Amino acid sequence: MGYLAKFGYDEDYFNELLVSVVDSDSIFEHNLEMKQALLDIISNGGKRIRPLFLLLAADLGENCCAFDKYMAAVGIELMHISSLIHDDIIDRAKTRRNTQTLHVIYDELTALRLGNYTLHKSLSLLSGIKVSQVHLDLANTMKQLCIGEFSQQREEFNFNLSVEDYIEKSFQKTGTLIATSLRIGGYLANVDENTLSHLQEIGYHIGVAYQLLDDILDFTSDSSTLGKPSGNDLRKGIVTIPTIYALEDDLLKNEVLMLNFDVSDSHFDRVCDKIKNSDYIQKSHALSQHYTEQAMRYISLLPGGQQRFFTLVSAMLQRNH
Repeated sequence: MGYLAKFGYDEDYFNELLVSVVDSDSIFEHNLEMKQALLDIISNGGKRIRPLFLLLAADLGENCCAFDKYMAAVGIELMHISSLIHDDIIDRAKTRRNTQTLHVIYDELTALRLGNYTLHKSLSLLSGIKVSQVHLDLANTMKQLCIGEFSQQREEFNFNLSVEDYIEKSFQKTGTLIATSLRIGGYLANVDENTLSHLQEIGYHIGVAYQLLDDILDFTSDSSTLGKPSGNDLRKGIVTIPTIYALEDDLLKNEVLMLNFDVSDSHFDRVCDKIKNSDYIQKSHALSQHYTEQAMRYISLLPGGQQRFFTLVSAMLQRNH
Protein backbone atom coordinates (compact mmCIF):
# COMPACT_ATOMS: atom_id res chain seq x y z
CA MET A 1 0.00 0.00 0.00
CA GLY A 2 1.41 3.37 -1.04
CA TYR A 3 0.99 6.78 0.55
CA LEU A 4 -2.07 7.67 -1.53
CA ALA A 5 -3.98 4.60 -0.33
CA LYS A 6 -2.86 5.12 3.26
CA PHE A 7 -4.48 8.56 3.19
CA GLY A 8 -7.74 7.29 1.74
CA TYR A 9 -7.23 8.09 -1.94
CA ASP A 10 -7.84 5.74 -4.86
CA GLU A 11 -4.25 4.79 -5.67
CA ASP A 12 -5.22 2.35 -8.42
CA TYR A 13 -7.28 5.04 -10.15
CA PHE A 14 -4.39 7.52 -9.89
CA ASN A 15 -1.92 5.02 -11.33
CA GLU A 16 -4.29 4.09 -14.16
CA LEU A 17 -4.66 7.75 -15.11
CA LEU A 18 -0.91 8.28 -14.87
CA VAL A 19 -0.09 5.36 -17.19
CA SER A 20 -2.92 6.06 -19.62
CA VAL A 21 -1.61 9.56 -20.40
CA VAL A 22 1.43 8.00 -22.08
CA ASP A 23 0.01 4.61 -23.05
CA SER A 24 -2.76 6.15 -25.17
CA ASP A 25 -0.48 8.58 -27.05
CA SER A 26 -0.07 7.71 -30.72
CA ILE A 27 3.37 9.35 -30.79
CA PHE A 28 4.82 6.00 -29.73
CA GLU A 29 2.90 4.00 -32.34
CA HIS A 30 6.09 2.97 -34.12
CA ASN A 31 8.31 2.68 -31.06
CA LEU A 32 6.57 0.53 -28.50
CA GLU A 33 9.86 -0.39 -26.83
CA MET A 34 10.60 3.27 -26.06
CA LYS A 35 7.08 3.77 -24.74
CA GLN A 36 7.49 0.79 -22.43
CA ALA A 37 10.81 2.12 -21.12
CA LEU A 38 9.14 5.42 -20.24
CA LEU A 39 6.16 3.62 -18.71
CA ASP A 40 8.54 1.59 -16.55
CA ILE A 41 10.01 4.84 -15.17
CA ILE A 42 6.55 6.33 -14.63
CA SER A 43 5.11 3.21 -13.02
CA ASN A 44 8.07 2.45 -10.81
CA GLY A 45 6.57 3.55 -7.53
CA GLY A 46 7.90 6.49 -5.68
CA LYS A 47 6.01 7.88 -2.73
CA ARG A 48 3.77 10.17 -4.84
CA ILE A 49 4.31 12.87 -2.19
CA ARG A 50 3.57 15.82 -4.47
CA PRO A 51 0.27 14.45 -5.81
CA LEU A 52 -0.73 13.61 -2.25
CA PHE A 53 -0.09 17.16 -1.07
CA LEU A 54 -2.19 18.45 -3.96
CA LEU A 55 -5.06 16.11 -3.09
CA LEU A 56 -4.93 17.00 0.61
CA ALA A 57 -5.03 20.71 -0.22
CA ALA A 58 -7.88 20.20 -2.71
CA ASP A 59 -9.88 18.54 0.06
CA LEU A 60 -9.80 21.78 2.06
CA GLY A 61 -12.79 22.75 -0.10
CA GLU A 62 -16.07 20.90 -0.51
CA ASN A 63 -16.88 21.23 -4.20
CA CYS A 64 -13.73 20.08 -5.95
CA CYS A 65 -14.43 17.64 -8.78
CA ALA A 66 -12.73 14.28 -8.10
CA PHE A 67 -11.64 13.83 -11.73
CA ASP A 68 -10.17 17.35 -11.88
CA LYS A 69 -8.10 16.95 -8.74
CA TYR A 70 -6.80 13.51 -9.76
CA MET A 71 -5.82 14.77 -13.21
CA ALA A 72 -4.03 17.75 -11.65
CA ALA A 73 -2.23 15.33 -9.32
CA VAL A 74 -1.16 13.25 -12.34
CA GLY A 75 0.09 16.42 -14.03
CA ILE A 76 2.22 17.31 -11.01
CA GLU A 77 3.67 13.80 -10.82
CA LEU A 78 4.60 13.91 -14.50
CA MET A 79 6.37 17.23 -13.93
CA HIS A 80 8.31 15.63 -11.07
CA ILE A 81 9.19 12.60 -13.22
CA SER A 82 10.38 14.89 -16.00
CA SER A 83 12.72 16.64 -13.55
CA LEU A 84 14.08 13.26 -12.42
CA ILE A 85 14.79 12.18 -15.99
CA HIS A 86 16.73 15.40 -16.57
CA ASP A 87 18.53 15.06 -13.22
CA ASP A 88 19.61 11.53 -14.11
CA ILE A 89 21.15 12.78 -17.36
CA ILE A 90 23.04 15.55 -15.57
CA ASP A 91 24.19 13.24 -12.75
CA ARG A 92 24.92 10.36 -15.15
CA ALA A 93 22.95 8.10 -12.83
CA LYS A 94 22.77 4.52 -14.05
CA THR A 95 19.68 3.46 -12.10
CA ARG A 96 16.76 4.97 -10.22
CA ARG A 97 14.73 2.80 -7.85
CA ASN A 98 16.50 -0.26 -9.24
CA THR A 99 15.43 0.55 -12.81
CA GLN A 100 17.90 1.53 -15.53
CA THR A 101 17.71 5.21 -16.38
CA LEU A 102 16.57 6.23 -19.84
CA HIS A 103 19.92 7.63 -20.97
CA VAL A 104 21.51 4.26 -20.12
CA ILE A 105 18.87 2.31 -22.03
CA TYR A 106 19.11 4.64 -25.05
CA ASP A 107 21.34 7.72 -25.06
CA GLU A 108 21.35 11.19 -23.54
CA LEU A 109 19.60 12.87 -26.47
CA THR A 110 16.75 10.34 -26.48
CA ALA A 111 16.39 10.61 -22.70
CA LEU A 112 16.32 14.41 -22.98
CA ARG A 113 13.54 14.21 -25.54
CA LEU A 114 11.55 11.81 -23.35
CA GLY A 115 12.02 14.12 -20.37
CA ASN A 116 10.78 17.04 -22.47
CA TYR A 117 7.86 14.92 -23.70
CA THR A 118 6.90 14.08 -20.10
CA LEU A 119 6.99 17.77 -19.20
CA HIS A 120 4.79 18.51 -22.22
CA LYS A 121 2.21 15.94 -21.06
CA SER A 122 2.29 17.46 -17.58
CA LEU A 123 1.62 20.98 -18.85
CA SER A 124 -1.08 19.73 -21.22
CA LEU A 125 -2.99 18.19 -18.32
CA LEU A 126 -2.54 21.21 -16.07
CA SER A 127 -3.60 23.61 -18.85
CA GLY A 128 -7.19 22.56 -18.15
CA ILE A 129 -7.17 24.44 -14.83
CA LYS A 130 -8.95 27.73 -15.51
CA VAL A 131 -7.06 29.79 -12.94
CA SER A 132 -4.43 32.07 -14.46
CA GLN A 133 -2.34 32.18 -11.28
CA VAL A 134 -1.82 28.40 -11.50
CA HIS A 135 0.05 28.83 -14.76
CA LEU A 136 2.14 31.69 -13.41
CA ASP A 137 3.02 29.45 -10.46
CA LEU A 138 3.97 26.60 -12.81
CA ALA A 139 6.16 28.91 -14.90
CA ASN A 140 7.91 30.13 -11.77
CA THR A 141 8.32 26.54 -10.54
CA MET A 142 10.12 25.51 -13.72
CA LYS A 143 12.28 28.61 -13.48
CA GLN A 144 13.23 27.80 -9.88
CA LEU A 145 14.03 24.17 -10.74
CA CYS A 146 16.37 25.36 -13.47
CA ILE A 147 18.01 28.00 -11.27
CA GLY A 148 18.56 25.40 -8.56
CA GLU A 149 20.27 23.06 -11.02
CA PHE A 150 22.40 25.86 -12.49
CA SER A 151 23.42 26.92 -8.99
CA GLN A 152 24.41 23.39 -8.07
CA GLN A 153 26.63 23.09 -11.13
CA ARG A 154 28.16 26.53 -10.59
CA GLU A 155 28.88 25.84 -6.92
CA GLU A 156 30.82 22.59 -7.34
CA PHE A 157 33.35 22.32 -4.49
CA ASN A 158 32.46 25.86 -3.41
CA PHE A 159 33.36 25.66 0.27
CA ASN A 160 32.37 29.31 0.76
CA LEU A 161 28.70 28.41 0.30
CA SER A 162 26.67 29.98 3.12
CA VAL A 163 23.84 28.30 5.02
CA GLU A 164 21.46 30.88 3.54
CA ASP A 165 22.53 30.09 -0.03
CA TYR A 166 22.20 26.38 0.68
CA ILE A 167 18.65 26.87 2.05
CA GLU A 168 17.67 28.87 -1.03
CA LYS A 169 19.01 26.17 -3.35
CA SER A 170 17.21 23.49 -1.31
CA PHE A 171 13.90 25.27 -1.80
CA GLN A 172 14.54 25.71 -5.51
CA LYS A 173 15.36 22.04 -6.06
CA THR A 174 12.86 20.43 -3.68
CA GLY A 175 10.48 22.84 -2.00
CA THR A 176 9.23 24.76 -4.99
CA LEU A 177 7.33 21.84 -6.57
CA ILE A 178 5.87 20.80 -3.20
CA ALA A 179 4.69 24.38 -2.60
CA THR A 180 3.18 24.56 -6.09
CA SER A 181 1.40 21.22 -5.59
CA LEU A 182 -0.18 22.57 -2.42
CA ARG A 183 -1.18 25.86 -4.02
CA ILE A 184 -2.77 24.13 -7.04
CA GLY A 185 -4.81 22.01 -4.63
CA GLY A 186 -5.77 25.21 -2.85
CA TYR A 187 -6.90 26.85 -6.09
CA LEU A 188 -9.02 23.81 -6.94
CA ALA A 189 -10.57 24.02 -3.47
CA ASN A 190 -11.19 27.74 -3.95
CA VAL A 191 -9.59 28.62 -0.61
CA ASP A 192 -8.93 32.20 0.45
CA GLU A 193 -5.66 34.11 0.06
CA ASN A 194 -4.60 33.53 3.65
CA THR A 195 -4.89 29.77 3.21
CA LEU A 196 -2.98 29.92 -0.09
CA SER A 197 -0.22 31.80 1.74
CA HIS A 198 -0.15 29.15 4.49
CA LEU A 199 0.06 26.39 1.87
CA GLN A 200 3.02 28.17 0.26
CA GLU A 201 4.80 28.39 3.62
CA ILE A 202 4.10 24.73 4.36
CA GLY A 203 5.63 23.74 1.02
CA TYR A 204 8.66 25.95 1.57
CA HIS A 205 9.45 24.63 5.04
CA ILE A 206 8.70 20.98 4.27
CA GLY A 207 10.80 21.14 1.11
CA VAL A 208 13.79 22.54 2.96
CA ALA A 209 13.41 20.08 5.86
CA TYR A 210 13.11 17.17 3.43
CA GLN A 211 16.23 18.23 1.52
CA LEU A 212 18.15 18.69 4.77
CA LEU A 213 17.25 15.17 5.81
CA ASP A 214 18.21 13.81 2.39
CA ASP A 215 21.62 15.45 2.70
CA ILE A 216 22.11 14.04 6.20
CA LEU A 217 21.19 10.54 5.02
CA ASP A 218 23.72 10.89 2.22
CA PHE A 219 26.37 10.67 4.96
CA THR A 220 24.70 8.44 7.55
CA SER A 221 22.82 5.75 5.60
CA ASP A 222 24.41 2.44 4.78
CA SER A 223 25.86 2.52 1.26
CA SER A 224 24.05 -0.72 0.36
CA THR A 225 20.74 0.91 1.33
CA LEU A 226 21.42 4.04 -0.68
CA GLY A 227 22.95 2.17 -3.60
CA LYS A 228 25.83 4.66 -3.62
CA PRO A 229 28.83 5.43 -1.40
CA SER A 230 28.56 7.50 1.76
CA GLY A 231 28.97 11.20 1.04
CA ASN A 232 28.11 10.70 -2.62
CA ASP A 233 27.06 14.34 -3.04
CA LEU A 234 30.36 15.61 -1.68
CA ARG A 235 32.24 13.28 -4.03
CA LYS A 236 30.37 14.98 -6.90
CA GLY A 237 31.32 18.43 -5.61
CA ILE A 238 27.90 19.17 -4.08
CA VAL A 239 28.37 20.99 -0.78
CA THR A 240 25.50 20.28 1.63
CA ILE A 241 24.68 21.30 5.18
CA PRO A 242 26.79 18.69 7.07
CA THR A 243 29.85 19.80 5.08
CA ILE A 244 29.07 23.50 5.60
CA TYR A 245 28.93 22.89 9.35
CA ALA A 246 32.06 20.69 9.26
CA LEU A 247 33.99 23.65 7.84
CA GLU A 248 33.55 25.34 11.24
CA ASP A 249 36.01 22.77 12.64
CA ASP A 250 39.53 24.11 12.09
CA LEU A 251 41.06 20.63 12.13
CA LEU A 252 38.56 19.13 9.71
CA LYS A 253 38.38 22.25 7.54
CA ASN A 254 41.80 21.75 6.00
CA GLU A 255 40.97 18.20 4.93
CA VAL A 256 37.67 19.33 3.41
CA LEU A 257 39.28 22.20 1.50
CA MET A 258 41.62 19.73 -0.21
CA LEU A 259 38.70 17.92 -1.87
CA ASN A 260 38.27 18.08 -5.63
CA PHE A 261 37.63 15.68 -8.50
CA ASP A 262 41.29 14.62 -8.57
CA VAL A 263 41.48 13.57 -4.90
CA SER A 264 41.66 9.84 -4.15
CA ASP A 265 38.67 7.83 -2.97
CA SER A 266 40.50 7.06 0.26
CA HIS A 267 40.74 10.77 1.09
CA PHE A 268 37.01 11.18 0.42
CA ASP A 269 36.31 8.10 2.55
CA ARG A 270 38.27 9.54 5.45
CA VAL A 271 36.61 12.97 5.32
CA CYS A 272 33.10 11.53 4.85
CA ASP A 273 33.62 9.18 7.79
CA LYS A 274 34.71 12.07 10.02
CA ILE A 275 31.65 14.12 9.03
CA LYS A 276 29.37 11.12 9.55
CA ASN A 277 30.61 10.64 13.11
CA SER A 278 30.73 14.32 14.05
CA ASP A 279 28.39 16.59 15.98
CA TYR A 280 27.63 18.37 12.72
CA ILE A 281 25.16 15.63 11.80
CA GLN A 282 23.20 16.38 14.98
CA LYS A 283 23.43 20.11 14.22
CA SER A 284 22.06 19.42 10.73
CA HIS A 285 19.20 17.41 12.26
CA ALA A 286 18.41 20.35 14.53
CA LEU A 287 18.12 22.66 11.53
CA SER A 288 15.85 20.17 9.76
CA GLN A 289 13.72 19.97 12.91
CA HIS A 290 13.43 23.77 12.97
CA TYR A 291 11.99 23.81 9.44
CA THR A 292 9.70 20.90 10.30
CA GLU A 293 8.32 22.78 13.30
CA GLN A 294 7.71 25.85 11.15
CA ALA A 295 5.79 23.71 8.65
CA MET A 296 3.72 22.26 11.49
CA ARG A 297 2.95 25.77 12.73
CA TYR A 298 1.53 26.78 9.35
CA ILE A 299 -0.40 23.51 9.09
CA SER A 300 -2.11 24.36 12.38
CA LEU A 301 -3.44 27.55 10.70
CA LEU A 302 -5.26 25.68 7.92
CA PRO A 303 -9.09 25.70 7.97
CA GLY A 304 -9.23 21.89 8.27
CA GLY A 305 -7.50 18.60 7.62
CA GLN A 306 -4.60 19.41 9.94
CA GLN A 307 -4.19 15.90 11.29
CA ARG A 308 -3.72 14.39 7.84
CA PHE A 309 -1.06 16.97 7.03
CA PHE A 310 0.66 16.37 10.38
CA THR A 311 0.69 12.62 9.73
CA LEU A 312 2.11 12.98 6.22
CA VAL A 313 4.87 15.38 7.27
CA SER A 314 5.85 13.12 10.17
CA ALA A 315 6.02 10.11 7.84
CA MET A 316 8.10 12.01 5.29
CA LEU A 317 10.63 13.24 7.81
CA GLN A 318 11.08 10.03 9.79
CA ARG A 319 12.60 8.03 6.92
CA ASN A 320 16.00 6.37 6.96
CA HIS A 321 16.68 6.25 3.21
